[in-house]
Amino acid sequence: MPFLARRGLIMDNWADIAETLAANEDFGRPDFDAKKANNRFIALAEAHRKINRVSARASGISEDVGEKVALLDDILSAHDDAKEEESQRIADAKKTQEHNDNLGSVVREEAMQSLGKRKHDVDDDGACRGGDGKILKVTTMMHEQVQSELEFQREKHENEIKERQKDRELLAQQIWNQQESMRIQQESMAALIKLLMNKQ
Repeated sequence: MPFLARRGLIMDNWADIAETLAANEDFGRPDFDAKKANNRFIALAEAHRKINRVSARASGISEDVGEKVALLDDILSAHDDAKEEESQRIADAKKTQEHNDNLGSVVREEAMQSLGKRKHDVDDDGACRGGDGKILKVTTMMHEQVQSELEFQREKHENEIKERQKDRELLAQQIWNQQESMRIQQESMAALIKLLMNKQ
């Protein structure tokens, strides 16, 4: 699915799909390109969402869910998950950047205080005494904190991806089971009709 591609490769994936469709003799639109494929997907997704909203309001009415509807539900679910993951990734990156900026401010402040103390020591005694390693301690502490935060974010992101993958696999299995059940029912119905026709 093109929208699952890495940023910058999405339109390349749509181009591949457009080429495949345009090359098909039954498709009948040889000028179909990546932009048209993407726009068609967006229009189809919006129309399906609108139908879902209308059908959610019509409570109490049972609906037959066809293969197309089930497939669109699955695709839109994956699309929404991908958008949510991208938003979460951007928010996490922004949070990490803000955290790093705050830590940088602390280090600068500590460095300025340390520099002020050294200047004061030189002015008072005429000789410069060595620092007590506060900058090194703060820098080390900052580095460890950033590494810990990055590791936490990485593990959190990996766990979310695994959970979403499990959900997709479960949904795909349910759709396959439903389709298989429908196929068996259709075969049984066809056999029954054939049997009834032969009796006449």
